[in-house]
Amino acid sequence: MTQAVAVLSAIPRLSYHLRSRLPNLRISDVSPEQADTLSKLNAAEILIADCDLLIPYGSKLTSVKWIQATWAGLDLFIPHVQNTRRDYILTRFSDESFGLAMSEYVITQIVNYERDQKQQYENQKLAEWKQEGRLLNHRLIRDLTIGILGIGTIGKSIAEKLKSFDATIWGMTRTVPKEKLLFLDQQRTVDNLPDILKNCDYIINVLPSTENTIGLLNGNVLEHCKDKNAVFINIGRGSIIRETDLINALEQKWISAAILDVFEIEPLPKESKLWSFPQVTISPHNSGVTTAHNVTKLFATNYARYVNGESLINVFDFNKGY
Repeated sequence: MTQAVAVLSAIPRLSYHLRSRLPNLRISDVSPEQADTLSKLNAAEILIADCDLLIPYGSKLTSVKWIQATWAGLDLFIPHVQNTRRDYILTRFSDESFGLAMSEYVITQIVNYERDQKQQYENQKLAEWKQEGRLLNHRLIRDLTIGILGIGTIGKSIAEKLKSFDATIWGMTRTVPKEKLLFLDQQRTVDNLPDILKNCDYIINVLPSTENTIGLLNGNVLEHCKDKNAVFINIGRGSIIRETDLINALEQKWISAAILDVFEIEPLPKESKLWSFPQVTISPHNSGVTTAHNVTKLFATNYARYVNGESLINVFDFNKGY
């Protein structure tokens, strides 16, 4: 029997790629603007959906057996289905392409900061030839000790790429791994977070938003970074630290800079003080961008597992929150 698949997504040409890759499936496009959106979703066995678009319908799904989300983080969607039917499989989008994209972002930002590209761009505007400060006296990635909070699929990819530049890598995991990860020089659990903060030049947050990670860096936690004058990079979730506490860490000079792709409130409000710090780099949550091609590739792999009764990739655990 051919499964009915409903696609509720703003990703350009997603349905086209799905039909090209899986021509035997009955794929239908669903839009929030349609009057019969819910009935179309409930007519499908499988949904492929953007989390924000699915929120209004999440508590009203009656027939779906599997939802393939197009997002890596599901924290915005989950609160809307906590007390409703959840006997379907929910899978996140996260694959090697996502890890590669976010690795490129991290490496780019580190190199830009270490070589003071902001100043170089300003010098170019003024037609000034200057060789001073970090423009000439900068560290290479191999000179850095880098702490990664969260060694999942994305964290592992970032660690592996940075290790190829010969960086010293510290990784934080929820529990102690059974085997030592070759691309980590030091491994710590959440209980030893201060140890990572005290020893690293860069702290990179890749953690999802869960009960155990929300507010993990709140209060004076980042004070542990002051001796290394660390740079904080956040590509995980903004809920890891309150904006007021991050601003305080910058003002107290516990951290020398912050490179931020995610925030407590998105889009970042114009009145946020973070915009005004010269040592803060802000990007609009684009360190890893979901593409139709990559969603299709992961869905096709998961679909083959689905029809064969095998375990799917990136299954969300409602009990654990990730």
